[in-house]
Amino acid sequence: MMELDIEVDVARVAAAFAIAVALLAVLASAFGHEDVLVAASRAELPIYALGFAAMVGCLSLRGVVWDRVLGSAGYDGPFPPILGLYLATRFAKYVTPYGQVVAPPGVAYALARRSGVEYEEGLAAIVGGIFVNYLPYYTFGGFGLAYLLVGWRLTGSVRTYAVAFLGTIGAVVAVAIVLWLRRDGVERTLLAVAAPIRRLLESVRPSLARPLRPENLRDRLAGFYRTLDAISADRATLFAALALGHLAWFLFALPLYLTAMAVSEPIPLAVAILAVALSKVGFLTPTPGGLGGVELTIAGVLALLAPVSAAAAFAIGLLYRVITYWLSVIVGAVAAIALSLWW
Repeated sequence: MMELDIEVDVARVAAAFAIAVALLAVLASAFGHEDVLVAASRAELPIYALGFAAMVGCLSLRGVVWDRVLGSAGYDGPFPPILGLYLATRFAKYVTPYGQVVAPPGVAYALARRSGVEYEEGLAAIVGGIFVNYLPYYTFGGFGLAYLLVGWRLTGSVRTYAVAFLGTIGAVVAVAIVLWLRRDGVERTLLAVAAPIRRLLESVRPSLARPLRPENLRDRLAGFYRTLDAISADRATLFAALALGHLAWFLFALPLYLTAMAVSEPIPLAVAILAVALSKVGFLTPTPGGLGGVELTIAGVLALLAPVSAAAAFAIGLLYRVITYWLSVIVGAVAAIALSLWW
């Protein structure tokens, strides 16, 4: 378990990582592990290092986005803890399969215990911050698809990626519309799901069932939507956060372009942007941080759209993930430990 009230099952994480590493090894063999190693060994370190600098800028700007959005929810504390909280959340999200679903509630609880922000307000702000940071996947991805439609023929494989990506966009938009416009339906669903859990807890330990009573759930849901309304009404902060979120995402995609350049396999910037946007499909792989699935998606897009061999494309994907995944895991773990000790 990690401190800061974010639960991490070490045994499950270790098992998941073992499976993910084995999957990466199998994929490397499929692409020709010797060719992959040769391509990776060609990386020019000064150019590759620029990718790490871009990722540091991305993480910093995303922390600023969280700080801006949390400010609309009532947080008026210093910036470093919020940056640390974002990095710790990224760590929790990346070390557990589908961590992006389970991490935000735990982080909102940690924030409520260590600041004056109520749990539901913090959760709403964190969800808003996540939305702002992830919206560029779809705006930049739309730009990349437009580039593809204008300049390339859609082959069967690329069409599959594009359809999956557009399907993801449709699902996200549908969920957002339902959550925003059908609040009464969200309340009924929440109460229906919580009812059997509450009855079970009441038979075991009534005190644990108290937060799941209908009146308490309604109050928390009302606070959640009240905070979302406040964030959406603060147009200046919202637009600034959106601008910073898009700049941060560009810095997130730039390392792929730089990595390809470092291994002497230059690719168009638009293709790099599209590959990173489509890599979101790879996160459906039930491994920590989508390990294996993301690298395979990036390699597939590069091999299809750029003049890059399959082995070089996979090597680029692996080196890119060192910057965007493994760096985030290490920095996030350090941030989580620091917050547990000093915040």
